[in-house]
Amino acid sequence: MSHLHLPDGVVPLWLWAPAWPLVLLLLALANRAVPPRRIAYQGALGALMLAAMAVPLGPMEFHLTLAGPVGILLGAAGALPVVFVVSAILAFLGHGGLTVVGLNTLVLAAAATTASLTYRAFAALKPKWAMALGTAAGQLVAGLLWTAIVGLTLRAPGGGAVPAASRVELLGAVVIVLWMLGTLIESLVAFGVGRFLANVHPALLPTPPSAPADEPAGVGA
Repeated sequence: MSHLHLPDGVVPLWLWAPAWPLVLLLLALANRAVPPRRIAYQGALGALMLAAMAVPLGPMEFHLTLAGPVGILLGAAGALPVVFVVSAILAFLGHGGLTVVGLNTLVLAAAATTASLTYRAFAALKPKWAMALGTAAGQLVAGLLWTAIVGLTLRAPGGGAVPAASRVELLGAVVIVLWMLGTLIESLVAFGVGRFLANVHPALLPTPPSAPADEPAGVGA
Protein backbone atom coordinates (compact mmCIF):
# COMPACT_ATOMS: atom_id res chain seq x y z
CA MET A 1 0.00 0.00 0.00
CA SER A 2 2.78 2.43 -0.84
CA HIS A 3 2.38 2.90 -4.58
CA LEU A 4 -0.61 4.29 -6.46
CA HIS A 5 -1.54 2.19 -9.49
CA LEU A 6 -3.96 4.86 -10.67
CA PRO A 7 -4.04 5.95 -14.33
CA ASP A 8 -4.13 9.56 -15.46
CA GLY A 9 -7.51 11.22 -15.07
CA VAL A 10 -8.52 9.36 -11.89
CA VAL A 11 -6.87 11.47 -9.20
CA PRO A 12 -8.30 15.02 -9.17
CA LEU A 13 -6.10 17.86 -10.37
CA TRP A 14 -6.15 19.68 -7.04
CA LEU A 15 -4.67 16.59 -5.38
CA TRP A 16 -1.88 15.56 -7.75
CA ALA A 17 -0.77 18.93 -9.14
CA PRO A 18 0.70 20.38 -5.88
CA ALA A 19 2.77 17.24 -5.39
CA TRP A 20 4.92 17.97 -8.45
CA PRO A 21 6.39 21.35 -7.36
CA LEU A 22 6.86 20.00 -3.83
CA VAL A 23 8.79 17.00 -5.14
CA LEU A 24 10.93 19.17 -7.44
CA LEU A 25 11.79 21.45 -4.51
CA LEU A 26 12.71 18.49 -2.31
CA LEU A 27 14.81 17.02 -5.13
CA ALA A 28 16.74 20.26 -5.46
CA LEU A 29 17.45 20.25 -1.73
CA ALA A 30 18.29 16.55 -1.66
CA ASN A 31 20.71 16.74 -4.58
CA ARG A 32 22.69 19.42 -2.76
CA ALA A 33 22.98 17.19 0.30
CA VAL A 34 24.12 14.01 -1.46
CA PRO A 35 27.82 13.71 -2.48
CA PRO A 36 28.36 12.93 -6.18
CA ARG A 37 30.44 9.87 -5.25
CA ARG A 38 27.25 8.14 -4.05
CA ILE A 39 25.42 8.39 -7.38
CA ALA A 40 26.56 4.93 -8.46
CA TYR A 41 25.42 3.46 -5.14
CA GLN A 42 22.05 5.19 -5.52
CA GLY A 43 21.75 3.81 -9.03
CA ALA A 44 22.47 0.26 -7.89
CA LEU A 45 19.85 0.37 -5.14
CA GLY A 46 17.42 2.09 -7.50
CA ALA A 47 17.82 -0.76 -9.97
CA LEU A 48 17.01 -3.28 -7.24
CA MET A 49 13.99 -1.24 -6.19
CA LEU A 50 12.75 -0.97 -9.77
CA ALA A 51 13.14 -4.71 -10.34
CA ALA A 52 11.21 -5.48 -7.14
CA MET A 53 8.38 -3.08 -7.97
CA ALA A 54 8.06 -4.12 -11.60
CA VAL A 55 7.36 -7.77 -10.78
CA PRO A 56 3.98 -8.47 -9.12
CA LEU A 57 3.76 -11.25 -6.55
CA GLY A 58 0.43 -12.99 -7.02
CA PRO A 59 -2.90 -12.14 -8.68
CA MET A 60 -3.48 -9.00 -6.57
CA GLU A 61 -0.49 -7.31 -8.27
CA PHE A 62 1.19 -6.87 -4.91
CA HIS A 63 4.89 -6.14 -5.24
CA LEU A 64 7.75 -5.34 -2.94
CA THR A 65 8.95 -1.76 -2.78
CA LEU A 66 12.20 -2.10 -0.80
CA ALA A 67 11.53 1.48 0.31
CA GLY A 68 12.56 0.60 3.86
CA PRO A 69 15.99 -0.89 3.13
CA VAL A 70 16.69 1.75 0.47
CA GLY A 71 15.81 4.55 2.88
CA ILE A 72 17.93 3.02 5.64
CA LEU A 73 20.98 2.50 3.42
CA LEU A 74 20.78 5.85 1.60
CA GLY A 75 19.15 8.10 4.17
CA ALA A 76 16.21 10.41 3.46
CA ALA A 77 18.08 12.74 1.08
CA GLY A 78 19.73 9.92 -0.83
CA ALA A 79 16.52 7.90 -1.19
CA LEU A 80 14.38 10.73 -2.59
CA PRO A 81 15.98 10.92 -6.07
CA VAL A 82 15.90 7.12 -6.26
CA VAL A 83 12.19 6.82 -5.54
CA PHE A 84 11.45 9.65 -7.96
CA VAL A 85 13.30 7.99 -10.84
CA VAL A 86 11.77 4.60 -10.02
CA SER A 87 8.27 6.09 -9.88
CA ALA A 88 8.79 7.85 -13.21
CA ILE A 89 10.05 4.69 -14.94
CA LEU A 90 7.15 2.66 -13.53
CA ALA A 91 4.71 5.25 -14.85
CA PHE A 92 6.08 4.74 -18.37
CA LEU A 93 5.62 1.00 -17.83
CA GLY A 94 1.97 1.47 -16.93
CA HIS A 95 2.28 1.21 -13.14
CA GLY A 96 0.31 4.37 -12.46
CA GLY A 97 -0.11 7.47 -14.57
CA LEU A 98 2.41 10.23 -15.12
CA THR A 99 0.27 12.65 -13.15
CA VAL A 100 0.66 10.63 -9.95
CA VAL A 101 4.46 10.36 -10.13
CA GLY A 102 4.70 13.23 -7.68
CA LEU A 103 2.32 11.60 -5.22
CA ASN A 104 4.01 8.22 -5.59
CA THR A 105 7.37 9.85 -4.92
CA LEU A 106 6.07 11.47 -1.74
CA VAL A 107 4.50 8.24 -0.49
CA LEU A 108 7.61 6.14 -1.13
CA ALA A 109 9.88 8.88 0.23
CA ALA A 110 7.79 8.99 3.40
CA ALA A 111 8.31 5.25 3.79
CA ALA A 112 12.05 5.58 3.18
CA THR A 113 12.48 8.54 5.54
CA THR A 114 10.47 6.92 8.33
CA ALA A 115 12.44 3.71 7.94
CA SER A 116 15.73 5.59 8.14
CA LEU A 117 14.74 7.51 11.28
CA THR A 118 13.32 4.41 12.97
CA TYR A 119 16.44 2.39 12.17
CA ARG A 120 18.61 4.98 13.84
CA ALA A 121 16.28 5.14 16.84
CA PHE A 122 16.71 1.37 17.29
CA ALA A 123 20.37 1.28 16.30
CA ALA A 124 21.21 -0.44 19.60
CA LEU A 125 19.48 -3.56 18.27
CA LYS A 126 21.00 -5.94 15.77
CA PRO A 127 20.82 -4.53 12.23
CA LYS A 128 18.35 -7.19 11.05
CA TRP A 129 15.84 -6.23 13.76
CA ALA A 130 16.40 -2.49 13.37
CA MET A 131 15.91 -2.76 9.62
CA ALA A 132 12.75 -4.84 10.01
CA LEU A 133 11.28 -2.37 12.52
CA GLY A 134 12.25 0.58 10.33
CA THR A 135 10.62 -0.98 7.30
CA ALA A 136 7.44 -1.77 9.24
CA ALA A 137 7.23 1.83 10.46
CA GLY A 138 7.80 3.12 6.93
CA GLN A 139 5.08 0.91 5.53
CA LEU A 140 2.70 2.12 8.22
CA VAL A 141 3.24 5.77 7.31
CA ALA A 142 3.13 5.08 3.56
CA GLY A 143 -0.05 3.06 3.98
CA LEU A 144 -1.74 5.91 5.79
CA LEU A 145 -0.79 8.34 3.03
CA TRP A 146 -1.90 5.87 0.34
CA THR A 147 -5.26 5.39 2.04
CA ALA A 148 -5.75 9.14 2.44
CA ILE A 149 -5.01 9.81 -1.24
CA VAL A 150 -7.29 7.03 -2.47
CA GLY A 151 -10.01 8.08 -0.04
CA LEU A 152 -9.88 11.69 -1.22
CA THR A 153 -9.96 10.49 -4.82
CA LEU A 154 -13.08 8.41 -4.18
CA ARG A 155 -14.79 11.33 -2.48
CA ALA A 156 -14.00 13.71 -5.33
CA PRO A 157 -16.92 14.78 -7.57
CA GLY A 158 -17.49 12.40 -10.47
CA GLY A 159 -15.98 9.44 -8.63
CA GLY A 160 -18.65 6.99 -9.83
CA ALA A 161 -22.21 5.89 -9.22
CA VAL A 162 -21.54 4.13 -5.90
CA PRO A 163 -21.82 6.48 -2.89
CA ALA A 164 -18.44 7.62 -1.67
CA ALA A 165 -18.99 6.39 1.89
CA SER A 166 -19.75 2.87 0.68
CA ARG A 167 -16.70 2.83 -1.56
CA VAL A 168 -14.43 3.99 1.26
CA GLU A 169 -15.80 1.37 3.66
CA LEU A 170 -15.31 -1.41 1.10
CA LEU A 171 -11.83 -0.14 0.27
CA GLY A 172 -10.93 0.02 3.95
CA ALA A 173 -11.93 -3.59 4.58
CA VAL A 174 -9.71 -4.84 1.75
CA VAL A 175 -6.84 -2.43 2.36
CA ILE A 176 -6.37 -3.34 6.03
CA VAL A 177 -5.79 -7.00 5.20
CA LEU A 178 -3.46 -6.27 2.28
CA TRP A 179 -1.69 -3.59 4.27
CA MET A 180 -0.91 -5.95 7.15
CA LEU A 181 0.21 -8.71 4.77
CA GLY A 182 2.35 -6.33 2.74
CA THR A 183 3.97 -4.86 5.85
CA LEU A 184 4.80 -8.35 7.11
CA ILE A 185 6.38 -9.38 3.79
CA GLU A 186 8.36 -6.14 3.44
CA SER A 187 9.60 -6.46 7.03
CA LEU A 188 10.68 -10.07 6.52
CA VAL A 189 12.61 -9.10 3.40
CA ALA A 190 14.22 -6.19 5.27
CA PHE A 191 15.13 -8.57 8.10
CA GLY A 192 16.92 -10.77 5.57
CA VAL A 193 18.69 -7.80 3.99
CA GLY A 194 19.87 -6.56 7.39
CA ARG A 195 21.11 -10.00 8.37
CA PHE A 196 22.89 -10.47 5.04
CA LEU A 197 24.66 -7.11 5.14
CA ALA A 198 25.64 -7.51 8.80
CA ASN A 199 27.37 -10.78 7.93
CA VAL A 200 28.80 -9.92 4.51
CA HIS A 201 29.40 -6.15 4.34
CA PRO A 202 28.52 -4.34 7.61
CA ALA A 203 30.20 -1.15 6.35
CA LEU A 204 27.16 -0.56 4.13
CA LEU A 205 24.93 -0.22 7.18
CA PRO A 206 24.47 3.24 8.69
CA THR A 207 26.78 4.01 11.58
CA PRO A 208 24.86 3.98 14.89
CA PRO A 209 24.54 7.47 16.44
CA SER A 210 26.43 6.24 19.52
CA ALA A 211 29.50 5.21 17.50
CA PRO A 212 32.80 7.00 18.32
CA ALA A 213 33.47 10.13 16.32
CA ASP A 214 36.64 8.71 14.80
CA GLU A 215 34.94 5.51 13.60
CA PRO A 216 34.69 5.35 9.79
CA ALA A 217 31.13 5.98 8.64
CA GLY A 218 29.37 3.44 6.49
CA VAL A 219 28.17 4.24 3.02
CA GLY A 220 24.66 4.80 4.33
CA ALA A 221 25.70 7.22 7.13
